[in-house]
Amino acid sequence: MKHPVIALLTDFGTEDGYVGAMKGRILTDLPEAHLVDISHQIRPFDVRQAAFCLNNSYPYFPDKTVFVAVVDPGVGTERRGMMVKTSHHYFVGPDNGIFSFVFHREGFQAWEISLGTFSEDVSPTFHGRDVFAPLAAWIGRGENLSKYLLPLREPQTFLRPPHRVGEKEFQLEVLHVDHFGNLILNFHKNEWLSFEDASELRVVVKDLELREIQPTFAAAPEGELLLCWDSSGFLQIARNQGNASRSLAMGVGDPIRLLL
Repeated sequence: MKHPVIALLTDFGTEDGYVGAMKGRILTDLPEAHLVDISHQIRPFDVRQAAFCLNNSYPYFPDKTVFVAVVDPGVGTERRGMMVKTSHHYFVGPDNGIFSFVFHREGFQAWEISLGTFSEDVSPTFHGRDVFAPLAAWIGRGENLSKYLLPLREPQTFLRPPHRVGEKEFQLEVLHVDHFGNLILNFHKNEWLSFEDASELRVVVKDLELREIQPTFAAAPEGELLLCWDSSGFLQIARNQGNASRSLAMGVGDPIRLLL
């Protein structure tokens, strides 16, 4: 690419200059880079929110885009840094589950980043600036990175399939709560389509039973709960023009029953 695209996703905020330091480091090594901010407002240390945000955005970027995703509560510990390559994109960041959705939807290769091959100036608290940013620039330049990388066969992921608890019953969990309070579940439309007869699908949440999957939020009366597919194909519980998470007092990790 004439102007390689490097997209940044962090929990750094914008007031402390941390994002600027990463951008400066990238542009020093790759002045022609086109830098894109996905978000820097991820809740501090919330790897799951970052993973979901990345999932919602990365498929729409050009081929060979390099994504630098840094939400890294384990920075400086024995947690591994990693590079991931899919058929269309590259991903650089900590091996802490931040690329879980990428692993779920893509074939991929993964490598551990060998910190011993970097300079001694690597800060133990800022791998975003001193490891991930320069590596992204070098990917954009098309450099041979073999001396920085080691094979990585089992990267970390938090994304689990629905757990079968009966012939026609599964336990789901809340994967993510979005800005609107929608409860996104670990049940994808492709899984639903794989069942021979899912016409009687029911979702049981607390003492409520939701049956029909609606095409959109406004298909239900204002203020009512509904089921629909989110824009990435995951089943969600929403409240039309309301906040399902708040009204149900439910959040990430909470169990949901699915009956077929």
